[in-house]
Amino acid sequence: MTRGGFTLIELLVVIAIIAILAAILFPVFARAREKARQITCASNLKQMGLAFLMYNSDYDETFVTNPRWKTKLQPYIRNTQINHCPSRRSLPWYYGHGYNCGVPAGRGSAVAAGFVGRAEAMIRSPSAKILVAEWDRCNSGPPCGAPGLYDGGATCYWACTRVHNGGSNLLFGDGHVKWLSPSVYHSDMEHVDDAGSPVPAGAQPVAESVWRTYWDTEYEAS
Repeated sequence: MTRGGFTLIELLVVIAIIAILAAILFPVFARAREKARQITCASNLKQMGLAFLMYNSDYDETFVTNPRWKTKLQPYIRNTQINHCPSRRSLPWYYGHGYNCGVPAGRGSAVAAGFVGRAEAMIRSPSAKILVAEWDRCNSGPPCGAPGLYDGGATCYWACTRVHNGGSNLLFGDGHVKWLSPSVYHSDMEHVDDAGSPVPAGAQPVAESVWRTYWDTEYEAS
């Protein structure tokens, strides 16, 4: 006797197998897609690093000043598209990258020097120092900065992002780009709320010797 088709049980088994495979493969595909976006974002940051170098060459080897640092770099880029992270298209072009502005006196538990307006010769260990981080505001800094928003909302010291598979791209002072988790260079925060405070509220920063190595342009690890 020939069979006319699948039984209900056989169909259910096939559907269950497909569901299991989908549950296994979809996260893999999502990570692969995010990896591709991460690479695009890193390429954009690399171009931004070249714009910094060209600016410095025209301004006596001095890093761009604030405010509106991205606007001042635009003549060397001429394309606002590189300012957009492919994973965060909703952000305006002037957000999404945080220029390391350090932490001045009165804004945190310690003072740290950034890159803003400083001569290249003044930067200690530029290959180890974060120049620009993927960020949810315009200006970034180390976790010694107090929570909250400053400079009209442009500056936040806790606006790290884990947008690319749990981490983000960083542009360093010598022009190279690297992916790192914020847990390495900043804190164990997950994201920042609308008031500029870390989530979770009890997020712990990395040790001072660590964050100074990444952020403080006057610090050189012994």
